[in-house]
Amino acid sequence: MIHRTKVCALYLLSMCIILVGCTKEATQEPITLTVNYPSERLFYQKYGRDFEHKYPNITIKVIDPNLIENSENINVDIIFIDQLKVYKQMIERGKLLNLDPFIQNSKYPLSEITPIALQSLRSDLNGGIYGLSPTFISYALFYNKDLFIEYGVPFPTNQMTWSEVLDLAERFPTNNASGERVYGFKSNYYMNIAFSMILRMGQTEGLTFINPTTLQVNLSSAEWREIFNKVVESFRKGVIYDQEESETGEIAPSPILTNTAAMEIQSYSMAYNFDSNSEFIGGNPINWDMVTVPVPTRNKNQSDYYEIQEIYSISNSTPYKEEAWKFIDFVTNNDQNMGAKHEKQLLSGLPVKTDLIKPVGNHDVSPLFLLDPAPYSNDPYDAVNYEILNAFKEVGQKVVEDTIQNALSIDEAIQQIEIEGQRAVDEGKMRLELDRNQ
Repeated sequence: MIHRTKVCALYLLSMCIILVGCTKEATQEPITLTVNYPSERLFYQKYGRDFEHKYPNITIKVIDPNLIENSENINVDIIFIDQLKVYKQMIERGKLLNLDPFIQNSKYPLSEITPIALQSLRSDLNGGIYGLSPTFISYALFYNKDLFIEYGVPFPTNQMTWSEVLDLAERFPTNNASGERVYGFKSNYYMNIAFSMILRMGQTEGLTFINPTTLQVNLSSAEWREIFNKVVESFRKGVIYDQEESETGEIAPSPILTNTAAMEIQSYSMAYNFDSNSEFIGGNPINWDMVTVPVPTRNKNQSDYYEIQEIYSISNSTPYKEEAWKFIDFVTNNDQNMGAKHEKQLLSGLPVKTDLIKPVGNHDVSPLFLLDPAPYSNDPYDAVNYEILNAFKEVGQKVVEDTIQNALSIDEAIQQIEIEGQRAVDEGKMRLELDRNQ
């Protein structure tokens, strides 16, 4: 009898503990997390509603991102960052919480995340992760298979260098049987095309043309000369599509859709939009495929054509660190959410969990994530003001156009760009300083 009484007492005690625990769970104190996101409507459409449904005691409040931009006092709990350089700067300023303990304690599946994202997000200071992203941006070299078949040109392959791509482009005629123009290649530039291509090819090869600290221009090297020569010759032969974007803003179908260009570099979204894009006036459904973007000569396994534009971090000053982590985990580690909303997610990028990347018919989408990310960014826009760089590009484009027309030699062109381009950079720097002082 005594034994039975003890058992009953233990049973009642355990039930009380369970009930107390349940009551505590059910009556969690409501809190509000703040996040700086560009659009409240889009945020709730993508994440907010579903997160609040899963965690009914947590409300997300979206605030104007301009309120914290360039501010030393960051008064939000979850920090949205759309540029890697800003993310790295905020780590250096001590504004972001190291997420490694949360990742370890929650058994967050880092092994399922593409190295493209993880390597980009690791701190240069200590290798720690201070933010996570649900998506990444990638590019590919798309090609019109029918044009290659028609002119007996072999299809492009993964891991071609820039020179190999342009050599392949040169094998196409400049006009078809009807006398209409045909281009072997189209870049993803719409202004200052020739000079932008020169700089982009140099970037792929790890070259720099401006010192980010002193803003001194320097293009005097054998590597730069080789790139200048290759691009100028390709334009002289009519190999590269050279039509700039219409000043009227009129939308025209991509040249690859009109059988005007055989190859074209575009972002991942083109793979998912070929059918809809072909419905533009003048566009046609085409037989297409894709391979990796051009790669560096010295390391054909790497690419610097990746971008991370949606990073979520936790503010070091928030009192709601655990709750903020729940949000980051929900956004970046919820297969159901990421898979079910894949069409909407495509607006932001490809899922960092590459197993969730949606196939496109019978096309191999691996060129979008096949290459390793370059170990460091060589993008001049990460270090130099865009107004200064754009002024430099305008000067360079005029000189390159003269060179294409044989008015200048390659050496003369490089020398002229260094002189006139430096002047444009100095003037741009001066204008920015005057604007700051006003």
